[in-house]
Amino acid sequence: MLFKMILDGSGEDERPIVRGFLKYLIAGFSVGLLVGAVGLFMVIAAFGNLKLDMPILFIAAMMLQFAPIGGLVGVGIYLSRITDRSRADDEDDGPGGGTKVRVEAAVSACQAPPRLQAATAS
Repeated sequence: MLFKMILDGSGEDERPIVRGFLKYLIAGFSVGLLVGAVGLFMVIAAFGNLKLDMPILFIAAMMLQFAPIGGLVGVGIYLSRITDRSRADDEDDGPGGGTKVRVEAAVSACQAPPRLQAATAS
């Protein structure tokens, strides 16, 4: 439902980007679950000789703690793939905003800075 709302809120030109974003989010979440399951298996294998009475909630929590991290990694991978920083005509290179700065003569080193005077009360 949330993904449908995100897709419906995007424009026609944004729809492929949003689809890729959601695809990588789901893939990262799935890989995170897989990493959590492997981590759980490694813990159970390491303590195989002990009698472990783990509740199902602990097993689910161990697997689920990796899922959001995997989702964030997936989104980060997708965003790094769609951003192109190799353009030569980057807008950040020159001055922006159409402002013109007035060039003033530089103060020479031998000229003393102006002195400030205290305000007098009248």
